[in-house]
Amino acid sequence: MPDWDRFRTERFVAACRWALVLALTGLEVATLSVWLALVDGAAPLSRMAAVGVVVLVVGLQVEHFLTDLAANGPAVGFPLGRTLAVSVTEALLWIGWFAAAKALGELRGVFVAGVAFAVALAVQHTVEANALRGRPLAHRLLDSATVGFSLVTAAGASVWLALSTPVAGTEPLVSFVASGLDPTTAGVVVLAAALLIERLLVVRFARRERSERTAPARRARGSWSRAR
Repeated sequence: MPDWDRFRTERFVAACRWALVLALTGLEVATLSVWLALVDGAAPLSRMAAVGVVVLVVGLQVEHFLTDLAANGPAVGFPLGRTLAVSVTEALLWIGWFAAAKALGELRGVFVAGVAFAVALAVQHTVEANALRGRPLAHRLLDSATVGFSLVTAAGASVWLALSTPVAGTEPLVSFVASGLDPTTAGVVVLAAALLIERLLVVRFARRERSERTAPARRARGSWSRAR
């Protein structure tokens, strides 16, 4: 007779995991939106820009904590030092991407900055995956599995920036994407969709890697028990 209680428990845990992914995606969107509102138009060394950097690092650190919880569960210790390093480097990538897009200007500048951002994110996401796996951060600095969702994130961020801040030459893009909506709202929706895809794939990737690492150990214990 099937163990329905166990089945319901597994489904409940999975539902909680993906609800957590939705929550941490919302947190990341809110963090980036507040950061952009603080730094857009502010002097680089102003108090407003400094507050924006603090908001960005703290928000990303909480988001990485929730990602670790979704990927590994509460039984696995949170690698605070490694994830703090990941949060700081990711914050620097967002800041550099924004500065480059603004310095280059126009839609072409947003595109060039977005391409560079995608490459940098692919490396950063590999480092993040290493932190979630418990591996050294510098292990395999570019993983092919992270390239896809890094491109999605960079594309979503570029559209978000073009819709949320005045960028010359983006009028056709605003008309096409917004479709009657407020451009800022449309930009946030695009960013949220991109970040949700990214977080879903990050958690799925980390869980698959963790499952593959633990499966041989479980099989070995099972073989040893049968031998006894």
